[in-house]
Amino acid sequence: MFQKESMSTVSTISGTQIIDGIEYNEYPAPDSLIKAMESVWAMQLIAQGNIRLSPLSYYQNLESDELGDNLEGLGELQINSHPYATSSINEIFVWCCANPETEFSRLLSLDNAYDVIIQITNPVEFVNRISTALRDNNYRFSHPHVGRVNYNRSDEVTIDRLQEQMWHWNTFQKSASYEHQNEFRIVLSDLSFTLARGEAINLSIGNCEDIIELIET
Repeated sequence: MFQKESMSTVSTISGTQIIDGIEYNEYPAPDSLIKAMESVWAMQLIAQGNIRLSPLSYYQNLESDELGDNLEGLGELQINSHPYATSSINEIFVWCCANPETEFSRLLSLDNAYDVIIQITNPVEFVNRISTALRDNNYRFSHPHVGRVNYNRSDEVTIDRLQEQMWHWNTFQKSASYEHQNEFRIVLSDLSFTLARGEAINLSIGNCEDIIELIET
């Protein structure tokens, strides 16, 4: 239903691919994605498409061992024990979910309020609806950028490996202590430089019953 007959593909110098307006760290994306949520918000997402995009600074300040990370968005790798770090100067927003093979029980344990799992059965269409809603609300954002999180913060690497890091690799990097979350991210970069720092964006992307299912747990 959502498939296109032809694709527009651009390979970037950093190793990502922009295909039909979505930037991929690895193509294709998983066939489905899952996310633990509070049931009240899950039902609103499915029925009305209500979604919140949070800036990286939200997670930096969040007092939660599982959901918070004061180093969020601050990428770091080491060469001969010397740290090489990077961050983003513009406001970066993320929508976090998980790869489909992740255990439900592990996701539900991330927050005591989580009581349901949703499954996004068409991730590409989901991302496109977010992108469309941002444009319709006059936001200026880069291509949505999607990929798995790498749990290699502060790992020792070679200079060649450092230079091979993809664009905005810092937004897809976390410490190994978070690896059990098996996270997949939708990353959106503000290009206007006019948004208030630290404030979330609330969007409505329309009814999502055709692409999101509620999984009983």
